[in-house]
Amino acid sequence: MTVSDTLSSRPAGILRRFGAMVYDGVVVAAVLFIAALPLPILDQLASGEAWVLTIKRVYLLGACFAYLGGFWVHGGQTVGMKVWRLRLLRDDGRRLRWKDAFWRFTVSCLSLAALGLGFFWVFVDPHRRTWHDHLSHTYIAKVESS
Repeated sequence: MTVSDTLSSRPAGILRRFGAMVYDGVVVAAVLFIAALPLPILDQLASGEAWVLTIKRVYLLGACFAYLGGFWVHGGQTVGMKVWRLRLLRDDGRRLRWKDAFWRFTVSCLSLAALGLGFFWVFVDPHRRTWHDHLSHTYIAKVESS
């Protein structure tokens, strides 16, 4: 956070959060495209093996976590969050640690697997928090330039 930036006391708006998610979705797609480039080699080395698909999935989830978690831990903002002026913090106001980022990422995957219900929780929560916000003890604040 720069000296000229301050965090709003109001929770981040739903449209702003959605905009950042869409923006980051494009970046994550590019990250996955690049991360998937060596996967055909694995197919050639272990053709027909049942465990290969599991390894690929774990590897690609790891690539997503490396992108998201890295930005969350180092500055609290992904590329999309920077554009939409949002910052991710722990409930105590501190920056996330790797274990916080891992927990948030894991719960957000479960939120998505539950047909997105964890993300839609933002519409009914008075503090505009998702399931992964609650369970990882984090929140998204709007960054206001002064």
